[in-house]
Amino acid sequence: MTLQDKTDKLHQKTYDFLLYIYPLLCKYPKYEKFNLQSATRNAILEMLKEVIKWDKTATKSHLYTADTELQTAKELIRLANDLKYSAMNAKHYGVASRKLTELGVMLGEIIEEVKTKETKGKK
Repeated sequence: MTLQDKTDKLHQKTYDFLLYIYPLLCKYPKYEKFNLQSATRNAILEMLKEVIKWDKTATKSHLYTADTELQTAKELIRLANDLKYSAMNAKHYGVASRKLTELGVMLGEIIEEVKTKETKGKK
């Protein structure tokens, strides 16, 4: 699979995750609308945006920013689970965690491939 194929797949899987998580975020308590709900949504949207930027510019910093946003989303979703928000019950938390882990693996593979190509190019 080429780097472009991996990037396209990561882009699609991130978008699919947004489709999964949006209805759950809408069920967070109203008082969290501008806090945890927004922060979680924004982290995932930022991750998608950084993947798109990487695809257009091939600037490695976009991959690292996407990874940071992914880690942020993981922690925020974990927090919602720990706070026992009904929208983030054990089943939804498990699915979300698996999907985020999958995204992390995909992103990590892309980062490693880019690093390897850079190392080979310097020799």
